[in-house]
Amino acid sequence: MPNTVGVIVLGVCAYLAYEKGLELKAIGTNADGDGIGVSFLGLPVAERVPESNIPQYANGFVVFSVSIGIVCLLLLFLPLIRKLKPSLVR
Repeated sequence: MPNTVGVIVLGVCAYLAYEKGLELKAIGTNADGDGIGVSFLGLPVAERVPESNIPQYANGFVVFSVSIGIVCLLLLFLPLIRKLKPSLVR
């Protein structure tokens, strides 16, 4: 299966994004100071996120993880779909 590495990498990214979303949901609007810095996989996403915008960032990470998870599942099952219905997928 040629997509194995890609599926694993996407799956890990989806899991980490979901965890980041849950972490931001747990913080909610209880941040100290003016806001928080948000980073993902060591890369800064935003320097200062105001307390009122933290739930939107949390929802964004969850939606991102679900969409990446769907792509991961499609890549995983595409060879099976090709074998079962060759006329459906080129």
